[in-house]
Amino acid sequence: MEEIQYPQSLGEVEALILQLYQPGSPHRVGKIQETLQSLQRSSDGWQLANSLLGNADEKVRFFGALTFIVKLNTDSKSLTEEEAKGLLQNLINWLIQSLEAPGGPLVVKKLCSVLVAYFMHFSESWKQCVKHIILSLSANNGVPYDAVESAPDTANLMEGLSDAKLLAIFWFSTSLVEEVGKTDSASMKQNQFHRHLLPNIADIVNLLQKTALHDPPNLNQDSKIRQESMRCYQAWVHYSHRAFIDSEIVLEPLRALTRRAIMCLLQDDLYEVTIELFTDVLANYSRFFGEEDFKLLYSLFTSPWAQQRYDRLIQGDFDFDSLQFGMFLIAFGDATVQDLVRNLDTDSQARHLLSSLCGLLGATGPIINEDKIFVPAVEFWATFVETMIDYSYSEDGKTPPWFQSALSYLMKAVENCWRKIQFPPMDNFKEWDSAERTAFKDARKDVGDLLEQSYTQTGSVIFSMFVDLILRSLENEAWAELEASIYCLNSFADCISSDQEACDALLDKVFGSSIFALFTDPEKDMPPRVRQTFLDLIAAYPNHFERHTKYLPNALDLLFKAVDSLPRLAVTASKSIHSLCSSCRNVLVPEIGAFLQQYSKLAGVASLDSLAKEKITGAIASIIQAIPEESSKVAPVSQLLSYVEEDMQQCLHILASWPSQQSQTGSTMGSLPNPAEQLLEGASARCLGSLRCLESMAKGLQVPSDVPVDLDTSSTLAPLWLTGEGASIQQRILRMIITALDTFQGRGDVVEAVCYIFRAGFTETEPGPFVLSVADVATIIMRFGIQTPRLGFTINTACSLVSSQCVGSAQRIDGVARDLLIWVTDLMLALEEPSNDTEIAQNGIDFLSRLVSKHLEVLITHQPSSSLEYLFMFTLKSLTGKDFLPKASAAEFWAHLLASNGNESHIQATLDSMLQHLGPLLAEALIYNIAGNAARSELDKLSEPLKKLVANQVRSKNWLEAALQGANFPSEKVTDAEKRVFLQKVMSLRGARGTNQVIRDFWLACRGSNFAYAS
Repeated sequence: MEEIQYPQSLGEVEALILQLYQPGSPHRVGKIQETLQSLQRSSDGWQLANSLLGNADEKVRFFGALTFIVKLNTDSKSLTEEEAKGLLQNLINWLIQSLEAPGGPLVVKKLCSVLVAYFMHFSESWKQCVKHIILSLSANNGVPYDAVESAPDTANLMEGLSDAKLLAIFWFSTSLVEEVGKTDSASMKQNQFHRHLLPNIADIVNLLQKTALHDPPNLNQDSKIRQESMRCYQAWVHYSHRAFIDSEIVLEPLRALTRRAIMCLLQDDLYEVTIELFTDVLANYSRFFGEEDFKLLYSLFTSPWAQQRYDRLIQGDFDFDSLQFGMFLIAFGDATVQDLVRNLDTDSQARHLLSSLCGLLGATGPIINEDKIFVPAVEFWATFVETMIDYSYSEDGKTPPWFQSALSYLMKAVENCWRKIQFPPMDNFKEWDSAERTAFKDARKDVGDLLEQSYTQTGSVIFSMFVDLILRSLENEAWAELEASIYCLNSFADCISSDQEACDALLDKVFGSSIFALFTDPEKDMPPRVRQTFLDLIAAYPNHFERHTKYLPNALDLLFKAVDSLPRLAVTASKSIHSLCSSCRNVLVPEIGAFLQQYSKLAGVASLDSLAKEKITGAIASIIQAIPEESSKVAPVSQLLSYVEEDMQQCLHILASWPSQQSQTGSTMGSLPNPAEQLLEGASARCLGSLRCLESMAKGLQVPSDVPVDLDTSSTLAPLWLTGEGASIQQRILRMIITALDTFQGRGDVVEAVCYIFRAGFTETEPGPFVLSVADVATIIMRFGIQTPRLGFTINTACSLVSSQCVGSAQRIDGVARDLLIWVTDLMLALEEPSNDTEIAQNGIDFLSRLVSKHLEVLITHQPSSSLEYLFMFTLKSLTGKDFLPKASAAEFWAHLLASNGNESHIQATLDSMLQHLGPLLAEALIYNIAGNAARSELDKLSEPLKKLVANQVRSKNWLEAALQGANFPSEKVTDAEKRVFLQKVMSLRGARGTNQVIRDFWLACRGSNFAYAS
């Protein structure tokens, strides 16, 4: 690769600059940039910048201006006061010269940026920078800054300035306020920029009044000047938002120009920038406007100008300027929504505006694909409903006078939404790109959220509206309307409890109509989406079917037919079956035989989706759970389990053909041909499907949370599943699990599925087929080693096991807990460092925490002692590490350990002895974090073990003092006196709530913030 020679002359530098803009390899361009940057940063950089700005080529001059910025950012502190003044005059002269040079605005804009950079370094000595720029351009020479004091006002200085000079002034003024706006006014160092910017406000106002905000409008002025003037106003108004945050920033004069700015909306050349300004201000800080401004805007929206633009928008003109108007209207609605709600009865302008906002929901054209205003309009109506709710609850329980009017507008808006969310013809919808299709569905979800929100105000009125629409659409077989109506009715499923009786009567109209006959009629050419949405409706209201069982047969018949004959809807239908069976389990118990028979037919269908199988298995299991007699559950559980076993046998059968496949192809496991790969993938998928059916079955058999537990019954039923006729079912379940693990031991999804099956049994409070022996579960868990995928999740399952009180085991499970502790210890030994796998480290430490809570003796008597010591040191290593999750778990472990009490005296004595040995190490680890090495978000977690240490250990003060004064204390930013103050506060609070704030303050001090750690 050709090396770049260091230039020896100005001509060679200029040649290198020009090469930057020529085609070439990225490596060569990078080398040129490195060389030029070295020149810019050199002591000759100031002179180089001046020389380059004298070049005729615009690209070279631009690089010269850029060099000034580099020098200001690197060497400005080396300039004396006189040198800085001279530099300023020099920069302004270059600006004037560049304005007169041929070419575009590139160099002029860059020099404006250079002058802004100068302000950021020398704002103290250049406070009236805007007027100084105007004065210099008026004199056509970089005059000394001192001349500003005796200069005429800005309005007079602007007389006779060329358009090019006015543009430069606006570019500088806009860039200036934007750059200052990026700094933090709360920072002591950066606050000066904001204070020094204030003297320029009067000059900015004069500038604006002479250009775009001239009264009356000067329409003869060049459009570029007027547009840049409005952009400048926009930047300063945006900056003025700080006036509501920082009391030192007072930009009141800008507000006096608002009414003139509003009138700029009517000027075509200023429309775009002005409407962007007002939309932004209304949306983010509408307090900028005064009462008269809002009155003017109200009148503007009722003017012929607004009506013309509005009509274009709702008639399907979604060009940029039309959309801008729509967003402007919505922003005004958001800013005035409280007045809109409360003044509907008395204010015609409010009614007009709300009608317009309602109309935005009915613009011509399909949403997303064409109509871009619909989604923002829906967001406004969500805000409108929130406001109705706020004011309704503040009226002392009385219906406010505006309520009925507001409700009528809301219902009209909802009706418009219903029309717009109807799916377009499928041929058209398929032509949309994937992003548009996804956005369309998201827009429907937004409408669903709006409907649910609206129910709080409308009650069953809105529910009734969609029931009527469903019945009308059914009669007309208007599929798109029917689908949208059902979709909307689904939205109320979670919010009708207060009107349950009224809504039940309305749902009766739907399910008692011809709807089931229509959806089961094979002659009806109905779009699949309509069927799917109706299946969702059935799933959305399972409690209705529980209360009105006469509709259950029709619903379930329809659902099972969909699973059997409509593959595209099988998953949706199976979810609905699961929902219905789970809710109506008690009613469906007599039909358990029919369900098993139905499933036996479906289970043999090779094309049946595995998720559909999973859901139906869980559905039938939930019915079995409701059988009153426990012994009567054994046979149906066995039959249902046999279908799952058949799938596992199919998996083994597929694998049995593997040797023949391999011999035919001569391949090895390392280089599988496609048919063999597909064979193995099919087998593993069937195995995984079987395990997930087991999990779904286990969850279905769980006792619902609202069913009371009879502890006496639990004890008498335990033998049925542990040693009686149900014991064989448990053994079959275990055999399936072991077979799956033996066959696919390297697959993380198989390991995870097994863990989920175990977890389903951990949560049970009564005996059952999936409440497996803790010893059996632990034996399987302990098969896994450090190379096992999803090992962190497996350890977490062990955590759940030792925390659960397993039914049927009256004795403690200390023996199993000891075995699991040895297993976890071996894994952590193999891991070596917490950072090698943070998930394993985190869950391993969580396991130790569970032992502290449930089996403390198992932990503190763990042998050999060196192994126990390794575990404690592992947690301390995690505590001082950089990984958040292990650190959080370690903090929780130590908090639990410090707060624990042994049930027996010898256990407590052993624990006390251990803590005396480990206390100093823990104190050092905690101080290491609190002294600046922890992240701020970690402090609350770390405060817990510190509070427990102080509250429960009498020697904690000595340990903490040693850590604060020790050689390993990581910060040099706090004094010994500040350390003593911290320790004194921590000890005096002794775990009280204020400890967290003390820790945060000390952490800030150790990190060298401006915070002063006071005594």
